[in-house]
Amino acid sequence: NPPSKKSSRCLHGQIALFGTMSLTELLLATQDPSKCAAAEAQIRQAEQASVDQYFTALAQELANNEKPTIARQLAGLLLKNGLAAKDPTRDRELKARWAGLPGNSRSLVKEATTSALINPQVDVGKAAAQVLAKIGAIEIPPNEWPGLVPLLLQHVTNNDSKARQISLVCLGYLCEELVNVQEEGQNISDEIANNILTAVVQGMRDAEAQTKLEATKAFYHAVVLAQKNFRSENERTFIMKIVCECCRFTAAPQVQIAAFECLVQIATEYYDFLMAYMNELGPLTWDTIKGAPENVAIPAMEFWSTICDEELYIMDLVASGQAAGRTPLNLIQQALPFLCPLLTETLTKQQSEDDDDSWNLAMAAGTCLNLVAQVVGDACVDLVLQFVQSNFQNPDWKHREAAMLAYGSIMEGPTSEKMRPMVEQSFSFLVMALQDQSVAVRDTIAWTLGRIAQFHPSIIPVKQLTPLLCEKLRDVPRVSANVCWNVQVLAEAQPSGMGVAEFPPTAPLSEFFTALASALLEVVARPDADEKQLRMAGYNALSVLVGKAANDCLGHMSALTQEMLNHLHASFKNVDRECELQGLICGVLTSLVTRLRGEVLPIADKIMEEALKVITAYQQVRGGQQVLQEEALLLIAALANAVGTNFERFMPHFAPHLRVGLQNYDDVQTCLMATGIVGDLCRALEGKIITYCDTILQILYSNLQNPAVDRKIKASVMTCFGDMALAITGEFEKYLAPVVKMLAEASSTRLADGPAGSEEWIEYLNSLREGVLEAYMGIVHGLREANKLHLFKEHVNTVLVFVKEIAEDNTAQDSVLKDAVSLVGDLVMVFQAELTSHVGQAPFLGQLVQRAARIQNPLVQQNVQWLQQMLQKFGAA
Repeated sequence: NPPSKKSSRCLHGQIALFGTMSLTELLLATQDPSKCAAAEAQIRQAEQASVDQYFTALAQELANNEKPTIARQLAGLLLKNGLAAKDPTRDRELKARWAGLPGNSRSLVKEATTSALINPQVDVGKAAAQVLAKIGAIEIPPNEWPGLVPLLLQHVTNNDSKARQISLVCLGYLCEELVNVQEEGQNISDEIANNILTAVVQGMRDAEAQTKLEATKAFYHAVVLAQKNFRSENERTFIMKIVCECCRFTAAPQVQIAAFECLVQIATEYYDFLMAYMNELGPLTWDTIKGAPENVAIPAMEFWSTICDEELYIMDLVASGQAAGRTPLNLIQQALPFLCPLLTETLTKQQSEDDDDSWNLAMAAGTCLNLVAQVVGDACVDLVLQFVQSNFQNPDWKHREAAMLAYGSIMEGPTSEKMRPMVEQSFSFLVMALQDQSVAVRDTIAWTLGRIAQFHPSIIPVKQLTPLLCEKLRDVPRVSANVCWNVQVLAEAQPSGMGVAEFPPTAPLSEFFTALASALLEVVARPDADEKQLRMAGYNALSVLVGKAANDCLGHMSALTQEMLNHLHASFKNVDRECELQGLICGVLTSLVTRLRGEVLPIADKIMEEALKVITAYQQVRGGQQVLQEEALLLIAALANAVGTNFERFMPHFAPHLRVGLQNYDDVQTCLMATGIVGDLCRALEGKIITYCDTILQILYSNLQNPAVDRKIKASVMTCFGDMALAITGEFEKYLAPVVKMLAEASSTRLADGPAGSEEWIEYLNSLREGVLEAYMGIVHGLREANKLHLFKEHVNTVLVFVKEIAEDNTAQDSVLKDAVSLVGDLVMVFQAELTSHVGQAPFLGQLVQRAARIQNPLVQQNVQWLQQMLQKFGAA
């Protein structure tokens, strides 16, 4: 038959849109390496030329049964990618683009995709399901496609099991999308949620295993939308009954796995409703853990870990006064007599001594026991110790290792008072057991000793343990890596001074400093140090050992610095894509430079030279990309802080790299670090930074105005302005107007500008405000030092409006209130009665003082008192 006029028009439209090849040919060409690049470019060109025609052509390709399956799948994938993106900004653009298409084009795409859903080719149906879910996520919240969910419900009751299954797959995708939409603050109607839940639960009762599986997978997301259903006891009980039935569906273990994962989801979303069902859920999960295949038992174990997580979360809320009437149900405490023996027994189910790091039931039991100990504290100790004592000397290595794993797992939670007698009695046994013939037992004992040192540093006998650690660093890599971690934990527990630069004259590890450093140098030089990330563990331990060492160890650090420079110089024979080895050595050098401070001046040139070589090597292995190696950057920042104004001679060599870091906003972490280093350089070089201010500020301005730059970077830029003003004092005059303009724009950002109830937005807003306040403080202090504060007078009102906004915002964090009090105090001290006569009695000032006075921080209290005295002194109180 000749093609209809309509299909001829479509064909001509496609040829015009996709050039000389048909869409099918182009899609197939993307799978041919020799044609892929050209085909993808042609497809992108078509998308840019006409989104309307592009979408309709893809949808028709997806729906056409005569087309090759792979072409139809690829059409679905392109459609999906044209509707959503991982990047939030791009995602919003794509959703708005779809919403802006003509109604008839959208209808055509939806009809074609819906027709492709019920398809003999399962992969085509899945591609269509993903597209429908993306469209549903855009159109269901504003009620622009009320027919989608009823249509899927209709298919769920279809006699054809394949149709039922693919409709449930689609509902699963759709629910996942709608949960994300709901988390962003959009409302999903109870009617939609109820209809979806009805269809999914109906599928879970299907006799056919594959249908039951797809329904149970969909339920995992659907249940998050079912708040109204869970508030109804009858509906909740019915839902729990169906989930439990699927958990017992032993004919299909995959259904059981999905069902237990649903129980985990219910424990997360609806913990407060669980008590009534625990008499059934307890035995159900315990029997599964004891007798089911491991892949089924693991999610059953995860249910208990999730209850621990929820109880810990609620305990934190109660402790911080934010629980709003919620209290833990104490489910773990009540289950303890059954749960503890089950967990410890499950620890013995290790299959092999090999440490392959693959997640298994014994590891899941260890994780759960760790969480149980955090929830119940001292209450679990005696129960676990019974198991430890019974199995510690068992001839079977699995039982000996399980005993040690149980012991180490309960270190976080119980008090040191409870643990002290146990640790003191067991220490000599632990030390002896480090000679155990089983590598798994030695490995776990090393980990357990580290856990004792980490959570109960006051009861670890450092003098007895440290020489033993030096010896055991020579064990096989698996054990040695854990011993390195022990050294790191012991070092971190060393007493520190009040400030960054204040360290005690001596410390418990001081007498072992050279022995430990020498042993760790041996570790990183071992021929087998690449195994089990041993070299990384050795360098990390050495870095912390240096960073936390007392002042009586400083005499050994110059030689160690030279040794590390030798390591770094030799390392360039082996440069991988991440410059990982060079980064580890830079980390140790950063600790050494930070401790030695001015004493590194004689070798500062060598340190700088090697750090710049790391950056150059990193750029070379990245194919000449303009990128920076993070650890080398941190080393350079530490060197600037250590040598102060002497760093000026390095700036001509470093400034081009700094510019690269500041401009490379796509690499958020590196750009953030480079922005932070600007502050370090300002403090180090003081007024000498002026030579580079024009270039730096130009890039900072550009980053602030560029919508593609991550907002975390923008928040950190604010602080840079203050650092620069403090450094160059009166010279900041030429930058004052543009900087204050940008600070004012940033300070106009409001809570209402972000997604409702988003913790991430609240966190960002606080960091932004903190940066703006610090910038204003830097400017005020810098101009005051140069007697140019009169230049700032016209901006004071802008600052006060900003402070008023903060004082009246309940989401303002303590650090923001602290800075607001300090800034207002600075302004009052400088402008005195001229300022207080205008705002001294303003309600927002009283509000700010009241809120800040409640912060339990002596420094903040001091600042509040100082502000009150200033206000009183200049006639405002």
